[in-house]
Amino acid sequence: MQTSKFSLVADANIDGKSFLARTMVHGDSLGRIDDEKSEVLSEDIAALAHKLITMKVDDLSDTSQLRSQIQTSFALTSLGLEYGSKGNLDKAVNVLLANPIVKFFQIGNTLTDKLIQKASHLLQNAFIQPPEELEHLDIDSIRIYNFAEAEFLNAIPSYKTTIASSQISINNTHEPRSFNTLSDLEIIRQQLDYIEARWTYVQALPHDEIFSVDPPFSIAIDPIQTITLNLMANLTLYFQPDFQVESDTVEDFKDIIFDEKTREIRSAPRQRLLEWIENYLAQYNRSDDEIRYAVNYWDSCLQSLIYPESNLVEKVCNPDF
Repeated sequence: MQTSKFSLVADANIDGKSFLARTMVHGDSLGRIDDEKSEVLSEDIAALAHKLITMKVDDLSDTSQLRSQIQTSFALTSLGLEYGSKGNLDKAVNVLLANPIVKFFQIGNTLTDKLIQKASHLLQNAFIQPPEELEHLDIDSIRIYNFAEAEFLNAIPSYKTTIASSQISINNTHEPRSFNTLSDLEIIRQQLDYIEARWTYVQALPHDEIFSVDPPFSIAIDPIQTITLNLMANLTLYFQPDFQVESDTVEDFKDIIFDEKTREIRSAPRQRLLEWIENYLAQYNRSDDEIRYAVNYWDSCLQSLIYPESNLVEKVCNPDF
């Protein structure tokens, strides 16, 4: 397919808030990046996109894939430029004019590579497996992430994100968009750490008891949240770390944990639960960061039980983790 490199770039939907776009505007305001220089830079990025297209696109008639590779080229170049200039627009104009575009693209590719590898690893491996003594029963494994987090993990290898901020457990998502700034990468890194920390938390729980529950947790929309709420309900009602609940157990738990008059979670039972999981994980020599995340995760599960329509980001402060 014969296609102008520049027309490909011109037709792409590039995020004007990206650092590269802001650098171009700033350079124009300084009189250092005119239309001719802008076109040369666009042609250089288009050349990078064509290399990506050659490597990753099988059907050259698929314009959505072509535009996706153009956006990836811009996104990685923008990240590399922001990193190389430390986010300073004056310096960014200087280094953009003094270096080949491919240099910034390579930096951006390096910055995102580890995140992509970690997202793919979690998507493929973040499950808890039944203990060996139950393997003969053909029991399904239980995923660590919920549906919204699966969408998030799936988007990252395409250099896209579905979140605007990190969340203890992803509750709110957006349409996938290219990540163009270093702050996007930091949010993604934090979210991946949260999911990984939840995996560590669940691995400390007694797996044989988790897999003996009927119906199985593997069919739940958010398995780990369900496991956690069941555990909290049994601890509160029966003072036993059990995962099986009767039909009315969770409602009885809500009656204890929630004050109808104040419309708030009662502090005493909440504190007892958070102290229980903190002490439990400490016995297994979990790190302070892992324990801190688990405590915040338990708190977010409580919030979701009482305020199911709420935004957990607003109701639970993200831990310094």
